[in-house]
Amino acid sequence: MSTIITQRGYTGDGISIPDAYQRADYRQPPTDNYLLNTSFRFMLNRTPNMTWFCQRVAIPALSFGQMEQPTPFGSRLPVVGTQYDFEDLTIDFIIDEEMKTWIEIYDWMTNLSNPKGDNKEHIPFEEQTSDAELLILSSAYNPKYSVSFKNIFPVSLGAVQFDSTTTETEPVVSTATFKYRFYEIETIS
Repeated sequence: MSTIITQRGYTGDGISIPDAYQRADYRQPPTDNYLLNTSFRFMLNRTPNMTWFCQRVAIPALSFGQMEQPTPFGSRLPVVGTQYDFEDLTIDFIIDEEMKTWIEIYDWMTNLSNPKGDNKEHIPFEEQTSDAELLILSSAYNPKYSVSFKNIFPVSLGAVQFDSTTTETEPVVSTATFKYRFYEIETIS
């Protein structure tokens, strides 16, 4: 027996391959450009200096809870849950010479509570949070996606580390961790 190859695919002893799989536009992705780890811009409304000094940021992980439904057969079936868990947003940023990037977050955090114990009033609820946006850029540095974080507020601010033993001068980098209500991703046309 011999295998016959036709325009529609293999016939005879072979396996028939649908035409859709043989078209070049089906086999090749719409773009062959990679997403670059340097193609982003982070903007936090409350701390405008952060935009220019942000070094690292990640779209936080998202998980969805599940429930287990018992069965009379001794096994449990996983069932879709109802709770989303958003990982914290962590940003690494360079501290500028005037320390504005670090002090903006420090002031924000200390205004959320009363660390001195004086009679200072707390800031109004509307001013306690801010919105933030992570723009994901194409290989030509055009905005492709917007990740919008809603009601963001700082929960941790990293140390300012000085070190006179290093042989090369490097910028001082710190980390800030934020909580937020949720984030959403939108395509930018």
